[in-house]
Amino acid sequence: MDTMVAGVGVEAVEYHQEPVTVRTQFDQAKTPASVAVIATLADVMGVDPVELDPLHATVDPEALDTLVCVRNGTDGDVHVTFSHEDHEITVHSYGVVTVTPTPELVAAEHERKWEDDV
Repeated sequence: MDTMVAGVGVEAVEYHQEPVTVRTQFDQAKTPASVAVIATLADVMGVDPVELDPLHATVDPEALDTLVCVRNGTDGDVHVTFSHEDHEITVHSYGVVTVTPTPELVAAEHERKWEDDV
């Protein structure tokens, strides 16, 4: 692991501009999915992970870790999608977390930028 995201080692991080999407790949043998979710979301929001609402307010972290645990290639992908802190989060069983702002958050940010330009 060469990259750190909010203090958690990850294998890769990708940033996409429109809408701002971050895709993090993590080693499930070393990092539970719930920890990868919080680390990625904190990185996206530019805050310390302890500043986020607890993940258990949205999803059971232990259940999430169990659902998206490493699977062999014949089982296919299992993924879970949920919203937390105004972001849509998808966690895949192959060790990828994708975080995208909800459409409401994107609209609010565009409105704020428009008001700042006027």
